Formats: sequence, C-alpha cells, structure tokens
Amino acid sequence: MRADGTPSRQQLVTDAASGEVLSTHEEIQTANATGTGKGVFVGTVPLTTNQSGSTYQLKDATRGGQYTTNLAGKTSGNGTLYTNSTNSWGNGLASNTQSAAVDAQFGAAVTWDFYKNTFGRNGIRNDGVGAYSRVHYGKNYVNAFWDDSCFCMTYGDGTSNTHPLTALDVSGHEMSHGVTSNTAGLNYSGESGGLNEATSDIMGTGVEWYANLPADKPDYLIGELININGDGTPLRYMDKPSKDGGSADYWSSG
Repeated sequence: MRADGTPSRQQLVTDAASGEVLSTHEEIQTANATGTGKGVFVGTVPLTTNQSGSTYQLKDATRGGQYTTNLAGKTSGNGTLYTNSTNSWGNGLASNTQSAAVDAQFGAAVTWDFYKNTFGRNGIRNDGVGAYSRVHYGKNYVNAFWDDSCFCMTYGDGTSNTHPLTALDVSGHEMSHGVTSNTAGLNYSGESGGLNEATSDIMGTGVEWYANLPADKPDYLIGELININGDGTPLRYMDKPSKDGGSADYWSSG
C-alpha cells in the first residue's frame, strides 16, 4: 500500500550477487493528467503525465509508459524519475533541471505521435512499449545518444553544463536510430552507417515539421538550436551537406 492508500505491486530487478536493487517500477497505474511544461527549446507545451496521489510523475501511460529521469551528472544507472507537487514543469531556463526534462519528454511524445500517425507504427519497436529518456548525463557532455541495450535516449548538458542537447530534431534523430535498429538493422559503420545517420536526419526533420512549434520553426537544418559549434551554425545542412565542411553532397566511390 502506498502512502495515499493506492495499492502497490512492484517489479524489482536485483543484482544476484550483491542483492542491490537495480531498477523498479510500479504495476498499479493511476490517473493520467494533462500538465504544462516550459522547455529550453520547445517553449510552452502540453505534457501527459501520471498522477499518483498528490504527486505528478513525468510519465506518459498513453504512449507506452515512456518517462524521463534525471541522471544528475552520473553516467550510469536509470536515473531518478521526475516528480512534482504540481503539474507545471520547468521554466524554460537550462538552470532549472526540469526544463531539459520537458524538452526530452515532449520530444519522445512527438516522435511517438509522428511514427504512429504518419506510418501507423506503435512505438519505436512497433510493440507499444515507450522508450524512456535520461537527461543531465555526465559533466560538460556535448552530445546525445540512443542505446538499444536500455531502450532509452540520453542527453548531455553541453558546454559548461548550460547548453543541453535536448532540441526536438535531436530527439527525433536519436530515437529514429532505434527504429532503424529494429527494422533495417544497418551496421553503424561505412556506407550502412552513413545510411543510418541520413535516415535519422530525415526522420528527425520529419518530427520537427510534424510538431510545427512556434519556438522551433521547422526547417532543413539539423541541430540549429543547440549551437554546438558555438557560432550559431547547425550541425548539418540538408540542402547542401558540404556546407558543414565535412559532409559529402552525394555518393561517390571515394
């Protein structure tokens, strides 16, 4: 029984050698609620959350149970599920740890909706199971990544831990790696790796156009909002890839 009187049925994964609890989740689900979040990049957006007693969780049962956790600078583990006493999340500033979580949770939701409503795909694996997102990975980590082994998205906080990598096209790009892994299975090397990356750019851009946010107007630039180069330029240009100084505009034997 939980503190508010709700029944509890926990699934626990433990280390057989040490007995340490590695992860846990609740099988008794409570009410969905509609909250509001203000992300670093997505602006003010609606969020489907979970209400448990007087506490709200950044967890979406309507999209396969996907949720967002705080790694708080660590580089391993599942992180801590975001909870709040109110259903209002973040303030749009990177200094508020919830703001990047809003970006991540909304990005996962829009990516889910994009694949479902555009292609009839029910989640990344097409099995109705939502991936989870981890924010605030490591220190000064200037990247984001998809990992099949945890079926999760992970975001660093960027330079000086003040520039999170949680932009919408980054979310769509990285989670599309999961779709590719579960469909084409392209090895992440050579030409197949190039196709893997290109597919993620295309689908990530599709997610951005599907969302059509005022705070992140759709375009054919990749990572234009995260300013990873420090000079306002995007990661990649879909109109002419060679603009980034390293990408090829078309295939060649070289």
